[in-house]
Amino acid sequence: MTNTGSTARRFPALARATLAAASVAASAACWSAAPAGAAPTPVLQAEQSDVATLPSAAAHWFLPATLDQSYTIYDADAGRILGTVPASILGNIALSPDHGKFYVADTIWSRVDHGTRQDLLQVYDAHSLALLREIPLPPRALAVYKQQDFDVSTDGNWAYAFNMSPATSVTIIDLAHAKVARTVDIPGCALIFPWKSGGFSSLCGDGSLTDVGYTGGNAITITHTRPFFDANNDPIFEQGLVDHATGRALFVSYTGKVYAATLGQHPAIAAPWSIQQAAGQPAAGTGVQELAWRPGGLQPFAWNRASGHLFVLMHAGTYWTHKTAGTEVWELDPARHALVRRIDLPHPARGIAVTSDASPLLFATAEDGAVTVLDPATGAVRRTLEAHAGPMSIVPDL
Repeated sequence: MTNTGSTARRFPALARATLAAASVAASAACWSAAPAGAAPTPVLQAEQSDVATLPSAAAHWFLPATLDQSYTIYDADAGRILGTVPASILGNIALSPDHGKFYVADTIWSRVDHGTRQDLLQVYDAHSLALLREIPLPPRALAVYKQQDFDVSTDGNWAYAFNMSPATSVTIIDLAHAKVARTVDIPGCALIFPWKSGGFSSLCGDGSLTDVGYTGGNAITITHTRPFFDANNDPIFEQGLVDHATGRALFVSYTGKVYAATLGQHPAIAAPWSIQQAAGQPAAGTGVQELAWRPGGLQPFAWNRASGHLFVLMHAGTYWTHKTAGTEVWELDPARHALVRRIDLPHPARGIAVTSDASPLLFATAEDGAVTVLDPATGAVRRTLEAHAGPMSIVPDL
């Protein structure tokens, strides 16, 4: 029998080091031979254990934040837990491009909620889940976790950690040498959207992007775009999506406008198109009593690399209901500005994720933490994971 997520919670030290697999067959009584007609004599044997290893990340793995203290690795095809990666409620996780390591940017205290504070980047082996090293980070303050707080460059050389201390900045970590390379101030801007190579962009409060070019050493290049969205009347969600392989990004506004961009030192940003108009409906407006289908939730978007399709968690509501759980997922083709299908959810969801392969699975996290696994092509429910999951989750970018 293989110990899974419960091991991480009962034995934290073991969870940080291994994916444990205890052989408990020997813990039951083994019966020795006895004369005919006599009761067998039990012979108790000591429990034995070994250490399992994970295979390389698979397309249908799913990693939600669970119980505010770990990320749980699920095999969605088999419907079983493979292991857990420890993390606090502020921990952000990323898988290295070669799928060999998990990186967790975290803030912890020596006495759980007080005491000596430590900000660090933890590096775990992706096969054994052994803690390989910890890299100290500058002090930072974060209120919530989201994918856009932390990321790794496409070439695997750099990690980017977003900071508020209280000014906003990004710490760049040299992963090859396990040390902080430098911290870049991004006043008035926030979050991390990596380029195909050479840097990252951040969203700014005036509706623009700030673009930070960095390839090592002390030299950085910072440029700014013109505002491309109305930050006062129709802001965009923080949960923008990036295809690391191409540097293409999608940003979605509260009313449902989609902005496609190719990130770099001088990003190319296309004119927006409307999710509702793609579905043959009027574009949603900003009226406080204007009912329309709108995007919402705490992780409302997902992007399938194989098809290029955008998945959006949708609900019927008025303007400023952008955190409301969704009752449908709309699959859209950004290249054609067209609706592909509408997928009914069995329960309202506050977060979604989709795998990157040509036969994808769609994950919808309900408000009670249960995760519904669906076939997006048919809308059929494959299974339900009783995951106690938070809205944030990742899938391997294969």
